[in-house]
Amino acid sequence: MQSHPEKPQVAAYLPLVVVGIVVVLFGLGPPLTKLVTAPPVVGVTMRFLLSTPLLIGLLLARGGRMSFKLIRTTMWPGLAFGTNLLFVFAALQEATVSVLSTTVATQPALLLLLAGPIFGEKPRLRQVLWTLVGVSGTAIVILSAQSEVRATALGVLWAVCALLTFSVYWVLTRIARSGTDVDPIEWMSGVNIWALIAAIVPIFFVGSISDFKQFGGMDWLWILLIAIFTGATGHVLMSWAHAYVEAARSSLYLLGMHVVAVGSAWPIHGESLTPLQMLGGVVVLGAVAMVIRTPAESS
Repeated sequence: MQSHPEKPQVAAYLPLVVVGIVVVLFGLGPPLTKLVTAPPVVGVTMRFLLSTPLLIGLLLARGGRMSFKLIRTTMWPGLAFGTNLLFVFAALQEATVSVLSTTVATQPALLLLLAGPIFGEKPRLRQVLWTLVGVSGTAIVILSAQSEVRATALGVLWAVCALLTFSVYWVLTRIARSGTDVDPIEWMSGVNIWALIAAIVPIFFVGSISDFKQFGGMDWLWILLIAIFTGATGHVLMSWAHAYVEAARSSLYLLGMHVVAVGSAWPIHGESLTPLQMLGGVVVLGAVAMVIRTPAESS
């Protein structure tokens, strides 16, 4: 276990406010992604083709630089991040969004098991119970939608792979932010370079360069919004928050993104909310509020 570096002191509420902003930005991601008409692999690649130079440009404008150490350190989390999005799109070819979202929503429970051995975080029994309540509430939000629920065995496999790869990315980012003094923009610049590589490589095996001809029109606007807000801004802010919020807690807080996604799909896609979904949303937000009130117990 690495020793924690000296972190700048910030107001206690600020990390929670930042995570709240991230919840909204991440929650808007799925409804915006659904507007993209290009093939999934093309969409993922274009997302990183736009966000990567944006982050590098911002890093250089702030007087930062890309170092060999940064590139080496961000390799595994970057590859995990890019691979995660590929698994997400692959899962959506074989299963409905509800199946994928329900699988990924179990991440807070998984991180509760990993938090102790990896980070020395000791969640209280109250936190564990409210985490399970939050995961259950998220499942209600997703599965009570007025849509078909279907999945092949391959779709379930890809969904599990999406869960595992995002958890790897989450853990590695938390380790970097808690064990070393890494600038969030510098970190995400390196991560996006490797994520772009992870997105491009499969094109040579399962796609074609000609697939990019299907990308155009309003796809540019939707991908640009995703790259700037959900991608660059959201992940930079979350990377900053990782230095102040425990991994298991921050993962639980992000369950709120599913509530935002379902709620924003109403005006964007005309997907109406059911009373059961509204109840599930209240359960999720209530569970998050209770965990926020539960003090941490560290080693």
